[in-house]
Amino acid sequence: MSRFERKILLVLGLTVAMALGGSLFFAQGALREAYQVGVNPQFGAELTQGVEARRGQLMALRSDSEHLADAVKWALQSELQRSPRPRALERFLDRLVRQYPNVRRIAVVDESGEALVFAERTVDDADMPMRATTREREIEVGRKRYAVEVEVTVPEAYFERLQQAGEVAEVYSRLQQQSASVSDVYVWVFGSLVFLVIVVAFVVGAVLSRRVTHRVTVLAEATRRVGAGDLTVTLPTGSTDEVTELTQAFNDMVRDLRESRARIEYLQRIGAWQEFARRLAHEIKNPLTPIQLAAQEMEQTYQGADEDFREKLQHARDIIEEEVATLRRLVGEFSAFAKLPRAHLLPADLCDLVQAIEDSIPAILDDVGDDQPANVEVRITCATKPMPVRMDPMMLKRGVDNLLRNAIEAVNEAYPEGGGVVALDARPSDGKAVVEISDNGPGIPEADWERVFDPYYTTKSEGTGLGLPIVKKVVLEHQGAVRVTRAAGGGARFRIELPLRASP
Repeated sequence: MSRFERKILLVLGLTVAMALGGSLFFAQGALREAYQVGVNPQFGAELTQGVEARRGQLMALRSDSEHLADAVKWALQSELQRSPRPRALERFLDRLVRQYPNVRRIAVVDESGEALVFAERTVDDADMPMRATTREREIEVGRKRYAVEVEVTVPEAYFERLQQAGEVAEVYSRLQQQSASVSDVYVWVFGSLVFLVIVVAFVVGAVLSRRVTHRVTVLAEATRRVGAGDLTVTLPTGSTDEVTELTQAFNDMVRDLRESRARIEYLQRIGAWQEFARRLAHEIKNPLTPIQLAAQEMEQTYQGADEDFREKLQHARDIIEEEVATLRRLVGEFSAFAKLPRAHLLPADLCDLVQAIEDSIPAILDDVGDDQPANVEVRITCATKPMPVRMDPMMLKRGVDNLLRNAIEAVNEAYPEGGGVVALDARPSDGKAVVEISDNGPGIPEADWERVFDPYYTTKSEGTGLGLPIVKKVVLEHQGAVRVTRAAGGGARFRIELPLRASP
């Protein structure tokens, strides 16, 4: 585990611990405060008093029913003493029932248990359910005993309210007794849930942090490799976060460093070859004139009569002069390569350079052909809008001319009777100015694609192998790149990329 990862996990653990402790503290305080507000002695006393009040109300109703039964007894006893006839007694009972609203039924029963008379009120319990209670009284008139049954009604709501008040008081009493234990249980349950959530969050955070720290660790290791000189490092980018942006910037930096180092190394190598060419040209050029003069003097000063020998001298002189001329041409190419100046870059439009190159095509065709222009079709195309770049027009034109000349020579040799095509296309692409020269000639083997830019390496039967190195040197000094690939027609395609300059 890396130090960065340990630091992230430590911070994450502290945050989790603080969150857990704060949650438990505030949860316990909130629960206890809730119980103190909702479950307190004053509220319990009020509930108890409410239950007692309901019970007292029912006791008062019961006492009223007893008094009512006594009143009915006394009134009925007086009526029986005055007139015991059933008819009159029945009317009297009707009056009593109407007189007392809470009386539903009054019945008079003799000693044998048979009801003599009774009166009953019709009551509709749909709106207010009623509960009936019967009170019994005994009346003695003369030698006869009568039993009086008085049925008194009481609203059912009084009993329901008493029952509800009792249940609430009982529940409250249990809550009051268990308030401490219940709050502790809730706190433990809440704490367990919070702890579980935090553990899951910690595990997920640890996994995610490991992914991030692993990428950062890989990036740090790659940075150390780059610092040690390894510019082949390339890191994968698959996400869309800040670390990915940092990784992409690192890859771009390494690529730029790699390209810059390759450019510097190539220019240094070309500089060494230029110095070698300068010395070689100097060493070869000096003895050429004496060799040629000596051959001429030998042929001119011979005074002998041997014609065969004279012909040999003449033939030897011709060979020497021809080879000296060849060496002089090589020396000239070496000297031109050695004296190749550095590019002096100025703002310009690449399309203007393409137009100048198009104007020089007839001269190149005449130079490549023997007695007449080479039978090669050259197509030049350029973007319709300006392509501002920084360039040295003379140097860049020389490099593009070398590529065009090589392509024309290749297709002219492959198609001496016609049919050879060389195309030059200049266009902007991905923030760069691109110049492509392609042909339908024999092409260049893929194994030689990198070596063709090395000095003195050539695939031609005649040539010094300096043309393409000059092209690459010029392009590199323009902060560009050049590479060779296979064209669609099977020939070679050279692609030059130059950075576009922002329009003023």
